[in-house]
Amino acid sequence: MERLSTRQGGSLLVSGGLLLVVVHLTAVVRAWPRPEAMAVRGLLPLLVALSVVWVGVSMFRGGYVPEGSGGRILAWVGGGAAVFAVATAWLFLTVTARGPTATPVEYVLFGGVTLGAAVGLAVGVYDARVRRQRRRTEQLTRINDTLRIATREVVNATDREELETTVCKQLTRSNVYDSAWIGRYVPETESVRPVAWAGHEEEYIESLDVSVDPSDPVGRGPGGKAIRTKEIQPVQDVFAEPSLEPWWDMLAEKGVESMAVVPLVGEDAVYGFLSIYANRGNVFDATEQEALSDLGESIGHALDSMTARDRLARREGELARQNERLDEFASVVSHDLRNPLNVAQGNLELAVEAAEGDDAYLEQVSSALDRMDELIDDVLTLARNGRTVSEFHRVDLESVVERAWNTTDTEGATLVVESDLGTVQGDEQRLAQVFENLFRNCVEHGSTDNRPETESFTRGTADGADRGGDATEGVTTVTVGRTDGGFYVADDGPGIPEDERERVFETGYSTDPDGTGFGLNIVRNITEAHGWSVGVTESADGGARFEFDDVVAGGDERVEPPRFENE
Repeated sequence: MERLSTRQGGSLLVSGGLLLVVVHLTAVVRAWPRPEAMAVRGLLPLLVALSVVWVGVSMFRGGYVPEGSGGRILAWVGGGAAVFAVATAWLFLTVTARGPTATPVEYVLFGGVTLGAAVGLAVGVYDARVRRQRRRTEQLTRINDTLRIATREVVNATDREELETTVCKQLTRSNVYDSAWIGRYVPETESVRPVAWAGHEEEYIESLDVSVDPSDPVGRGPGGKAIRTKEIQPVQDVFAEPSLEPWWDMLAEKGVESMAVVPLVGEDAVYGFLSIYANRGNVFDATEQEALSDLGESIGHALDSMTARDRLARREGELARQNERLDEFASVVSHDLRNPLNVAQGNLELAVEAAEGDDAYLEQVSSALDRMDELIDDVLTLARNGRTVSEFHRVDLESVVERAWNTTDTEGATLVVESDLGTVQGDEQRLAQVFENLFRNCVEHGSTDNRPETESFTRGTADGADRGGDATEGVTTVTVGRTDGGFYVADDGPGIPEDERERVFETGYSTDPDGTGFGLNIVRNITEAHGWSVGVTESADGGARFEFDDVVAGGDERVEPPRFENE
């Protein structure tokens, strides 16, 4: 009786109620000439019988009482009818023992049965609703406890296999979920491979064959449909679901009556599904489905994170190998090219000393060798300084600027530094290379008219507002100052045309026929290695202004380097 559905219980209740209606209609007809007898024997029991029929129709249509309570309600109806029939018969016998009565016994018995059935129906409906509320409370408590533990494992897991196995184990701790297993989707073969399970033995889970191809009989079930639609697939009665026919024997052997298949969907991928078995029917109602769908999404996002972390680890490994190759390349360049270059320069010096007359050709050779030496320096810088900064330190920006200015051939140019450049977090040696390349670029492309053979270092304000009287007409002035997002380096030269400003940082780009085209590319590489950005615009004096943004101000302690998308 407990397995009887509400629809089936309603149909049986309607049948029994109609039988009672017929009986009491007969009583009404027979008692028609006597209104009192008609009311007592027929009308009142008839109304009660009709109420039983009405409740039965409501049950059949799926309303008024909880689903799955048909058997229990019928048990209450039968019990009430039997108790009242016995009580009525006993009272009737007690009365007739004192003398004959005008009321036929069958009317008395059917009246008691009808009243007992109505009372039993009322109690049964009340009992069903109370049980539903109690089960609802138990269900919510179980769902919250189960999903809380499972979600905690999702958050803390660092390994995919560990996550999948732990979730299955946590779910099967419930007294309703009989088994749980996770299938990993393999897009290349349109199949699902079991990778984690709990509740059922390994041989059973590994024997499961699930496809995503709807033309395949094993691809039409809830598993394949969950992958295709990315939506949870609940099955309240596995043996009433035709698509599960290929697995009916296996499910019957394990006592599975209902199930739910939850897709594990990430941002851009379907990783597989979580299949949950229950040992009774009608387990996965709307509340349960919503909770399990949330769990599936959480697992999908966790797998997204793990996939991204694995991809990042592989990328870091590739970068490390690339850096190793760059180091090897730098060593080869340093050893295999510098040695013969030094030999050539040494022999050239001897040839110049021994030369008589015109030595213009030797001067060209000397220039070419100097050019090769410069190229080697730039190539080594590119190879060694394009990588991400591994550790940041507090760097005094003004001291780096002074050091770079003193180690750069500025050809008599003037440097103006704002009163307070402050400190930044970075690599001091590589920042010095940034300023050296910028200073060299500003001087080489700045004004060369009437440039005197002097150079100076001046503290003042930005863009020549206060040059301290040291700037001379025709002398390139370079200014370094702070901005809200970092700092800038500007000059008063001819500037860079707007349509060329994006190209100046490209490898090999140079307007000087003798230039290597590596200087500003090195600036950009080192800047991006710090996690900063650099751009070029026009200075207040019409020259070039290089602005550095996203610069982290210096603190008293070291900070961890940032993570970048391209790492």
